[in-house]
Amino acid sequence: MMETKIIKKYLLLVVAILISIPSFVFATDAKTLRELRQELSDYQTKYNQAQEKKKEAQSEINSNNVSISKKQTEIAEGQQQVIDATNESAKLTTEIEEGKDELTNLMEAYQIASGDNVYLEYIFEATSYEDLVYRYAVIDEIMSYVDDKINDYEDKITQNNALKVYLAQKETQLNSQIDSLADEIEDLNDDVSSYNDVTLSVSKEIESTQSLIKSYVSMGCKEDEDLDQCASVLGDTKFIRPLNKGVITSYYAYRTSPITGKTEYHSGNDIAGNPEGTPVYAIANGQVGKIVYHYYCGGNMVYIYHTVNGKKYTSFYYHLLSVNVSIGQRVTNQTVIGTVGGGSGTSSWETCSTGAHLHLGAATGWYGRDYVSSSEFKAHLIDSRTIVSIPNRGTWFYSRY
Repeated sequence: MMETKIIKKYLLLVVAILISIPSFVFATDAKTLRELRQELSDYQTKYNQAQEKKKEAQSEINSNNVSISKKQTEIAEGQQQVIDATNESAKLTTEIEEGKDELTNLMEAYQIASGDNVYLEYIFEATSYEDLVYRYAVIDEIMSYVDDKINDYEDKITQNNALKVYLAQKETQLNSQIDSLADEIEDLNDDVSSYNDVTLSVSKEIESTQSLIKSYVSMGCKEDEDLDQCASVLGDTKFIRPLNKGVITSYYAYRTSPITGKTEYHSGNDIAGNPEGTPVYAIANGQVGKIVYHYYCGGNMVYIYHTVNGKKYTSFYYHLLSVNVSIGQRVTNQTVIGTVGGGSGTSSWETCSTGAHLHLGAATGWYGRDYVSSSEFKAHLIDSRTIVSIPNRGTWFYSRY
């Protein structure tokens, strides 16, 4: 049973890994509406798969919880049996002690104390052959009774002691099984959590892709028309800062999460020093490619496509209190795309921010057009400070240039 559960757990883990690397299956370079619609269908399939795997993991967790409950009941029953056996052994020990007095009195009633000489004296005092046989039978009966009584008590004590040893071993075994099941439940909970992350991520991808398709349809794009032609992006020659003032508090890189305390990959640079509601600007001319609302880690998020000096980029802005643009909208570097959030205004639905700030990130290519999977997106990430002039951490800036 345990081997089967372990095999299931590793199968779930393999599936989770495959699900978490969608670039192996879904990485594409969509150029037409038809291709985008196909990607949407693929993502919906992936979403359904994640939901099913989540249900399987949760079902196994429930099954393990039932097994733990049963084993805990067995332990409780075994512990009560140990108590009963201990009490029975103590009772028998007491009876043996009391039986000694009974036997002594019995032997004294027949004028017998202890020792072979006394037994012989009693026997040889017989007045006839019949009396001799009778006296011998009396002694034999008394000694047999004594032996049987003592042997009976000792057997019961031995059995009870053996029972206590067995129950103690069984309790240890059951506790070990409970610990194993608890560890398995913890692993399965991690799997469920990963499925939740995948589900939520794919859910947002589905929503943003649906909105992107609607946007291209509204622009008049045909099913097999090149999207770069029907939904062109206004070019630019440079990037500028997204805020009129601010200070970097955390760099793009691996870091220790201020939320979990674990090492994490930080995809952008955090810019603080502004209250919630402060206007956030696009860092260059471009087109809004993706918008995600109320994501548990990142809040309201806006992704903008840029072509700067002939190269494609995607800039992204996380922890926004409000979003002032729509998917497909063309923007300039003077467009207010949203406002600073991440503080009390978003704390009721966002769990990955410790205070008001803007998370500014950048990637090469157009996320959602040139590639759509989150793993491909991560592979294209770059440090936004390589394209936007922002001072080092702790140094304030007071203009967008």
